[in-house]
Amino acid sequence: MLTPKIVADDLRSRPREPLRVFWVRVPDDRDDYKRDLKRLRGQSPVVPWVVRRAVLQNPNSVMSDVSGILNDAREEIEVVRDAAAKAGGVDLVLLGRDDLKLADTSSPILLPDWFPAAPGQTPAVRIRDLNRSARVPLSDPTVALDDLRRILHDVDHALTNRLQAPLETDRRIADALWNHIGRKDESIDDALERMKTYLHKVSNPAAYRPSRARERSTMVSLLWAHANSKAPDAVRRTARALADGLRIEDDDDRNDASLMAVLNRPSSPMDARVQWAFGLIVTVRGACQLVTAAAHTDEYPPFGAQLLQSTSLDLRSFLDGAAAKLRAPEGGR
Repeated sequence: MLTPKIVADDLRSRPREPLRVFWVRVPDDRDDYKRDLKRLRGQSPVVPWVVRRAVLQNPNSVMSDVSGILNDAREEIEVVRDAAAKAGGVDLVLLGRDDLKLADTSSPILLPDWFPAAPGQTPAVRIRDLNRSARVPLSDPTVALDDLRRILHDVDHALTNRLQAPLETDRRIADALWNHIGRKDESIDDALERMKTYLHKVSNPAAYRPSRARERSTMVSLLWAHANSKAPDAVRRTARALADGLRIEDDDDRNDASLMAVLNRPSSPMDARVQWAFGLIVTVRGACQLVTAAAHTDEYPPFGAQLLQSTSLDLRSFLDGAAAKLRAPEGGR
């Protein structure tokens, strides 16, 4: 759900018009949401209005629906008259229980004589669904960066611990993986010991930054660097070595995948266990990229709130499951 702050910030970033109409789906208490949005509007001519009847369901009745709402909300609009006159328009934010039935649409609206901006005129007014169009910075709370960083720390721990077993059972498996991703001046034995020591010293996993661990080369940072420098087919070969080193079983669960893995899939087919390891590598890369970009959010434009929320959820869901899978014996769930 869009928070009142996201809505208030998004409205300030849009070009001014005599009347702007926005729809926000609020499944919880809409009266509380309305109060919060009014508190956050400051000197902006924002008028939140709880929709309690069926409106904006028929494209042929948009003009009459909006005109009716303006009349119903007249008292609320009068409160922001001075701010509206100064800004040159009013932002009418409709708080509905459900999604907007219409796609973003435009209609000429006859503004009443008492309206504080362009009274008596008939501007073309576009009704926008903010749930689909609101944009936020990469560092916005909707991205759940604390959870993402914590999960990356969990994955780093799980990978490091899981890779201890091949050192005792089959050195060739461990060395094969290290030949793909490791540092040439360090053995995998020494590296894993160093990684465990470093990870145990992280006092706040919610603030974990794999980019800051690069000098110490944790497993997550190594996989990230590898995926950044190799084509998907090369990563597929590394994924096979990783699946061997982690002793991943070929359980063929095709639901255990992230969208990031699908979008970065190589041209050659993979069996289920290699596909999972490939997904782990590229999903770790995606999560690290997002965490790092969010730390430099001023360098990037805002993105759709729904897009970022869904992307973060997909990354967190797969990686959280991956950490649990790696902690289980013999790749079990």
